[in-house]
Amino acid sequence: MPEETNNWYYAEKGEKLGPFNFEELKDLVTKGKVSKDTKVWGGIGDWVPAYQTALSGMFAAPSNMPPPLAGTEVYNLYVWLVVAIPIVGALLELLLIDVLGAASTLLYLVPNVVLCVLDERKLKAAGHQAPSSWWCLVIPVYLWKRATLLKQKKHYFWGWMAAMVISIFITIGGSEAALEESACPIVTDIIANQFYGSATCKAVTITEEVSAGFYKATATLDTGKDLFITIEKQGDDSIYVRIPNQ
Repeated sequence: MPEETNNWYYAEKGEKLGPFNFEELKDLVTKGKVSKDTKVWGGIGDWVPAYQTALSGMFAAPSNMPPPLAGTEVYNLYVWLVVAIPIVGALLELLLIDVLGAASTLLYLVPNVVLCVLDERKLKAAGHQAPSSWWCLVIPVYLWKRATLLKQKKHYFWGWMAAMVISIFITIGGSEAALEESACPIVTDIIANQFYGSATCKAVTITEEVSAGFYKATATLDTGKDLFITIEKQGDDSIYVRIPNQ
């Protein structure tokens, strides 16, 4: 945009104001009427933020302002706590699943949002741009963008990916442990009611997941004998246990 034009406009509250010559527009910047992000038009092209025009020099940081802290000096505690959330959340979910139910997602969502907001404040205090707050809902993108903006290595991004894999194994292991615990008293009932025996089940160990929700397992009785059993998860969150011919 040529400075010489007397055809400058700026946008405010959905209205275009002008025309002004360049000196008048500079005066509006000085008075705070036009900020660096105010859209302006100088007679050529599209509307652009004022800092992308010949006015850019008026928005330069004062020379006595310190530069942003180096990436190595930025406070990273909050972002590493975000990395730990998948593992901590999976462990807490196993302990509190009966209490939380479907609300267990809050174990992940709330800490992620809180920690990202705290991290964003630390970044801005250090003089750095932070990823958009909306990326708190998509943590791997937040971590990747953060590392890119700070020119840091992606260690916490890959750490989060590893934590997610570990949390999946924790969840699977916890789910199978719950099945084993639920199946044992059912085995005792089957022995008593169908085989008229007095042996009781002491432990059930899943040996193989044959298909989704269907497992082979071994039931250990108080007599020391092991029984081959099958466990099937039902649609109503119940399980069906069967003792085949041994």
